Amino acid sequence: MSTSSPKEQLTAISSPSPISQTARPSLPSVDEITHADEGLVKRPLHFGVPDDALRVDLEAGKQVYVKTGAPASWQERLVRADALVSVRDVKAASPNYKAKNPKNYDFSRYVLPVSESEIKDQDWPGKDRVAGRSPPSPTPSDESSLSSESTLAPSSPSSENKNIGNNAAKGSVDPALSDEQLRFHDKLVEEFRTIRAFKSNPGVPKSELKSLDGDALDQLESRLSVDDQDTPDSWIPRSADLRRLTGKHPLNAEPDLLRLYEAGMITPTKLHFVRNHAAVPQLHWETHTVHVYSDPADLVSKPKEWTMDELTSGDFKIIEIPVTLGCDGNRRREVNMVKRTVGFNWTASGVSTAVWRGVPVRDVLLACGLRDTPDDEIWYLNFEGADEPSSGRYATSIPLTHAMDPTNDVILAFGMNGRVLHPDHGYPLRVIIPGYVGGRQIKWLRRIWVTKEPNKSHYHIWDNKVVPSFIDSKTHPLAKTYFGDESTACWEQILQSIICRPAHEERLEITNENTLDGTYTVQGFAFNGGGDRIERVELSLDDGKTWRWCFRHFLDSPLRHGKKYWAWLFWSCEVKLGELVNAFEIIVRAQDNKKMYQPEHITWTLTGMMNNSWYRVRPNLLRDPETSSTIVRFQHPVAPLDEVGGWMIAPETVAKETHDNTNTGLPAFSLEQIAKHDKMDDAWIILDNKVYDVTSVLSWHPGGPRSVLMYAGKASIDCSIEYKNIHDSFAHGKRDECLVGVLTAEGIKAMEEDAARAAKELRELKAARQGLALQPDAFTPAKLLRRKPVSADSTLYTFELPRKADGSSGVLGLPVGQHVQISLHFKDQAVLRSYTPVRPVLSREEDGTFDLLVKTYLPPDGEVFSPGGTISNYLDCMEEGEDIDIRGPSGGIRYLGRGDFEIEGKSRHFDKINLVAGGSGLTPHWQLIHAILSDPKDHTLVTLIDSNKTYDDIWMRDSLEKYSNEHPEQFKVWHVLTSPPKGWKYSHGRLNKALMEQHFWPFGAGVATFLCGPTGLVDEVALPALRDMGFEEGSSAFSF
Repeated sequence: MSTSSPKEQLTAISSPSPISQTARPSLPSVDEITHADEGLVKRPLHFGVPDDALRVDLEAGKQVYVKTGAPASWQERLVRADALVSVRDVKAASPNYKAKNPKNYDFSRYVLPVSESEIKDQDWPGKDRVAGRSPPSPTPSDESSLSSESTLAPSSPSSENKNIGNNAAKGSVDPALSDEQLRFHDKLVEEFRTIRAFKSNPGVPKSELKSLDGDALDQLESRLSVDDQDTPDSWIPRSADLRRLTGKHPLNAEPDLLRLYEAGMITPTKLHFVRNHAAVPQLHWETHTVHVYSDPADLVSKPKEWTMDELTSGDFKIIEIPVTLGCDGNRRREVNMVKRTVGFNWTASGVSTAVWRGVPVRDVLLACGLRDTPDDEIWYLNFEGADEPSSGRYATSIPLTHAMDPTNDVILAFGMNGRVLHPDHGYPLRVIIPGYVGGRQIKWLRRIWVTKEPNKSHYHIWDNKVVPSFIDSKTHPLAKTYFGDESTACWEQILQSIICRPAHEERLEITNENTLDGTYTVQGFAFNGGGDRIERVELSLDDGKTWRWCFRHFLDSPLRHGKKYWAWLFWSCEVKLGELVNAFEIIVRAQDNKKMYQPEHITWTLTGMMNNSWYRVRPNLLRDPETSSTIVRFQHPVAPLDEVGGWMIAPETVAKETHDNTNTGLPAFSLEQIAKHDKMDDAWIILDNKVYDVTSVLSWHPGGPRSVLMYAGKASIDCSIEYKNIHDSFAHGKRDECLVGVLTAEGIKAMEEDAARAAKELRELKAARQGLALQPDAFTPAKLLRRKPVSADSTLYTFELPRKADGSSGVLGLPVGQHVQISLHFKDQAVLRSYTPVRPVLSREEDGTFDLLVKTYLPPDGEVFSPGGTISNYLDCMEEGEDIDIRGPSGGIRYLGRGDFEIEGKSRHFDKINLVAGGSGLTPHWQLIHAILSDPKDHTLVTLIDSNKTYDDIWMRDSLEKYSNEHPEQFKVWHVLTSPPKGWKYSHGRLNKALMEQHFWPFGAGVATFLCGPTGLVDEVALPALRDMGFEEGSSAFSF
């Protein structure tokens, strides 16, 4: 048995032969790159020009260049027929600002500003001759009091609030008050004193923006979701605790309501609700600018394009304040239960509070020479983001006077909760307008301009509006008139209060009658717009006949300018459990400083926005079938996402949509038939077990073709769920035009069973892999530590795993025989490939790092050439300190030890195994060999045939020879080379049946063959020969 360590064995990989490596170009370091394309100059900035004229030059994520006689940039060469661009060209010309300035980027990933298809689809010379032959890759407790309007009438015992002292002097109190009323009085006086003692928050930042240390993992998600990897947002870490309301892409998500409340008064960034209309722009702090000007041009005398460093360097006053943002559509699902609106289903948790840092937009405008507004004119301040939704740039405007009032704290924000903005929240720059609805607070800010008219963009006119209830569609004859007027626009946030505890589907056991004498603290939050303070929060347990006072809990220093409250408050009310259980509904309402209450009932509108009716939670009594005890089950108005269970019931006209017609005469399609229709020019999807040909929809779909195409040909119930969440009657009509058939009964059953099976397996796998770096549903970053060339075209890469929360080294946790999926981020989506690490193989080899041995398929020279391998060239261009993302384990073969395997979920045992390897396909075989020969109790016999072109192409030849010499009876290796050196003692030529019969164990009980290598070797040579030898795929022959 070998006594050398795994690292020593890997070091024993043969040294590269003296083959010229001139084909591999040297790479500049991040510090050496000063510009993506030297010799090219940016076009001059545009000032005072209309929106359309700016569009070409200010494309998000793109630089526009003019040739000055220097060599063409990769962008120019990419569209030329006589040039070729490889991944290497783009990587070398695209600085990794994240590696250079990690503080500016947090956990977001580096993105290559090109798509893989743009590179692969080039019409490169010689392409026709090698089409289809691209190089292979391996694969608190509080008290309350009843009130009838304003009369105190407490009815329940109280307990001391842990946050508010009981210091009120009792000498001035009415002696007729009971002890219980006295306690309530003291607590109430203390609340009032606390509010009177508030001093204005100066808004001065307490420290610099933080790096990825301290509370980083509490605030930010570090891993990437698998749901994003086939979208342009593949590079953005997003928490699994966010519930996606509109499918995978674009992201519109909210946290669980109780989770939001329990996270505290400052919402962690990773739990903050997200509202996106399109892909998140891939922007850089170092290159992003915001253009400030006016139209007409004479309103601003010194227009300027500001860099991030200019805005944040200290020339402008920087303020930092807590602000609550709420989506205009918050609580829309309740409105949709009355009648379907045009919007998707936000529950009550589309609201969050963060600490925002930025510079007053007022100061920036004054620095640009903003003129005074004439008394007889109204000017507007316009904002536009760098995102590109389907109906044009997302832009809006607000009255300029609001922004110029310093007490309104309108800021250009670049910090969130002590760090740079998260990409989903506007990195690197956004506008924050405290007290306004979320729809006005533009993210990814790219330009600001002053006008004499309101914004004319699609989203300013048709979004964030509340029109009269008789406008029931956007095609109504009066719809355009109402939507086009500023009077229907949502500006300031609306008065709102929400119950968070009891939570939806919370259950309490009533063990005996004494339980009902206990108390329960009802809790929640409330917020308001315009900076107005919430004066009162009240709770009713008798349908609004009487109301109980709820005690308010404020943030530290919530007051600004002596009168403004920009953040929510939390509230609590302690009641007897018996009263809670016997109530029909638990109702909360808030009152503002104008003594106005929230309305009692929902008012339906087409957009479903600004719903702030009383929030109601209903308790129901159930009998536990096992214990016979009584259970109290609490239900909120609606459940999250598509879930059922809320107490609101949709009317029959909503529950049964127009498409639920009889399907008489429609053909039935199997899942296999549908799977063939998964392309841009032939796309079928499954909705509610019906089949639709949506090919004609892709060109005009408001969400773009990708949001539909990702479900084309796929058997997934996710498509039906997401469709119901976001579509209206217009969409239903268009959908019905595309109906071509129904799903077969077998298909329906298969989809249901497969969904249940997959969900169960994922839960079990995640539980088993808790604490490991490799996760089945998330991508983990891994940093390149070092690289070692092992041949002219092969490199050993060592990556470091993130450390655990306790500071110990990360653990890969890859089962023997399985693979790691690597994700690299391109502008349109992630590019994924599977690789098998050569270390660690055994658990005792875990040291917080792993090694990948990768062959680089360089762009070859000569008459026939290609862009080369995407992932391998990217890895070869990486600098130490840069990251990749990994996920796993993947693959259907797992070696359990001592001849036992689990293959595609089935247990198998083999005493003798044959291995067919071709080139880089050796790596999974190495895992098997190393695992078997490292265990003295594993007596499995192994024979390997390794096929390559040249001697230098043989990976790990010294380690293989060493194992062969140390275990001659248990492990045998045979090499096949097409171009061997002189004195070669192994085979010359290519793999064939005769060689396999000569060196492999013959077919029989307990014998199996495993294969990994190029398609031509495996499918065209090895498998046919193995079939002739008696082996059968799936039972005795298996491909990695």
